[in-house]
Amino acid sequence: MTAIAVVRVSIDQVLPVRHRLLRSHQPVAKAQFPGDHDPRVGHFAAMRDGGIVGVVSIFPEADTRCSQCDPAQQWRIRGMATAPEVRGLGAGATLLLAAIDHAVDGGARAIWCNAQQPAIGFYARFGFMGTGPIFEISEIGAHQYMERAC
Repeated sequence: MTAIAVVRVSIDQVLPVRHRLLRSHQPVAKAQFPGDHDPRVGHFAAMRDGGIVGVVSIFPEADTRCSQCDPAQQWRIRGMATAPEVRGLGAGATLLLAAIDHAVDGGARAIWCNAQQPAIGFYARFGFMGTGPIFEISEIGAHQYMERAC
């Protein structure tokens, strides 16, 4: 088995994978996020055997629920997903760490996300704390707001 490598990529490389893994039941436009083309955003791909098997994007974005720091120092993880065949092989962890490093380099003091319910434990292993109730995002499912200090 070939090792998984994480590289920074463009939104054009992330979008089809984000759509396939997270929003295949919706139009491609639903997989696009405001700010995707902001040059500060970090889009990362997990690569194996020349193909993309996972993606994550991290944005400078504030949220009033974030208790860690000034809004100008908050970053948000969005569109994190790995292909089923690489889950448990470290692709998600490597993607998340690349995103965190990118945000810290960009001045982040806190990172937050709306984690899908099955991913809550994954984020918790990296220091994210859930706050507030589980909530539904229409057509996507149950989520938990999570944050961590950098």
